[in-house]
Amino acid sequence: MTDPYTRGDSYSSEASRKHIRLSLENYGATDIIFSQRGSLGAVAFKGDGRQFRIVLQLLQSEGALAVRGDIADSRLREASAKVLERVNRKSWHALALAIDAKLGAATAGIATLESEFLAHVVLPGNHTVLDQIEAVIRSSYRSGQRPSFDHAALPPQAGDPPS
Repeated sequence: MTDPYTRGDSYSSEASRKHIRLSLENYGATDIIFSQRGSLGAVAFKGDGRQFRIVLQLLQSEGALAVRGDIADSRLREASAKVLERVNRKSWHALALAIDAKLGAATAGIATLESEFLAHVVLPGNHTVLDQIEAVIRSSYRSGQRPSFDHAALPPQAGDPPS
């Protein structure tokens, strides 16, 4: 049976962010920053010589749970706010668990920090790997063709002809 903690029900968003900060600090990450813009929450940090940014979609009252603005709906607005907080609390909690798993794999030597967080590596120009590759992947699946990457940017492989 799952209790409220394991479901993320009683673990506040702030507690999840504190947990994420502590986990990242224990790994040796630096420059840990949390931010929110509109319906997007984010955590950014530096580790193993790389910058990382994880963006989290959060629900807002203007979204699917919007309610009318008249005074008679105050109870409905209050209930809606509680639902929003609960959903966002679960999202931050799930992110904390995911980060713990990724850091655990990197600490154990099963993977590197970069391989675990590859989609979230911030490239020059302030875009993540995911930002850059998402359209290429989508196009490849639509066309059924293997994506083409700039071969000059790839490191040489054993057996590659000399350039």
